[in-house]
Amino acid sequence: MKPTDSIPLLNAASRPTILIVDDDETIQELVNLYTQEYGFQTRPCASAEAALEEMRRSFCPIVITDVQMPGMGGLSLCRKLRHGKWPGYVYVIVMTGHDVEDGVIEALDAGADDYLHKNAQPAELRARLRVAERIVTLEQRLRRTLESKARQAASDPLTDLPNRRTFDRRLNAEFKRARRFAESVSVLLIDADHFKQVNDEYGHQVGDEVLRHLAVTLREHLPREYDVLARIGGEEFAAILPHTSREDAGVVAERLRAAIESSPFPTTAGKLNITVSIGVGSLSNRLNTEPQTTLDVLDEADRGLYESKRLGRNQVTVAPAAEPRTLLEVG
Repeated sequence: MKPTDSIPLLNAASRPTILIVDDDETIQELVNLYTQEYGFQTRPCASAEAALEEMRRSFCPIVITDVQMPGMGGLSLCRKLRHGKWPGYVYVIVMTGHDVEDGVIEALDAGADDYLHKNAQPAELRARLRVAERIVTLEQRLRRTLESKARQAASDPLTDLPNRRTFDRRLNAEFKRARRFAESVSVLLIDADHFKQVNDEYGHQVGDEVLRHLAVTLREHLPREYDVLARIGGEEFAAILPHTSREDAGVVAERLRAAIESSPFPTTAGKLNITVSIGVGSLSNRLNTEPQTTLDVLDEADRGLYESKRLGRNQVTVAPAAEPRTLLEVG
């Protein structure tokens, strides 16, 4: 790569980090010099093996690699990069000192995105890096967009909690894990009392404010980060409590009820006193009975919620386990 006295500098804004892989220190330093002058962060590696280790430690979206190196060559590095699992796309530029068309084809077949001769002018390197940066940036934007859409599809837009679909998926996963390891898991169904009156008296905007405050308060008073809180209906929430027995779930539910009762919610209509009714259901894990399903546990919690409302609301009811059926009775 031929040096030049006047290389226009690119904007030094944040750019993708480039991994430079070459056993020739002179070439490595020259490429490193030009890429840094163009505003890129760089990390040098003297071998393909070291490059793979560096990628595992700290991902680089752009890799410039020599073809011929001791040990693993640049084409083998390309193949391994293509078969690896990385947090984003890896744009690979292969460098060589040979003008052989077959080498270009072989590099592209190995997974390289571009090919650069070592005697290329710095302006050509800059142009190819612009292409690499554009591809990597577009891929990152697409990935963020898809992740954002996935989060939106899994979340309730008002409270930003998991929605009913996500709740069902998480409950099924926790249920399978609990059954497999003979552990407990409990579910709380939580309903805001007289919520229709809030909407009728103050309007739906205030009702939405109440639901957002309710979501925050419930989340803050769940005991563990991995407990799941979801909004599954208009004013109805649900919580999944892994590793939690029926009795302990009742204690958690009472803590939530008391926290809501003692925390008037600030709204545009002033502070409003809100209460909740809660029902509790749990997985029993009886070895001699027909296996419970998630519907059984949800039904227990729903019966508890109905009973809490029947008793005057602002109550917690731990539903008794459904009468077990022995396996001999199933059929």
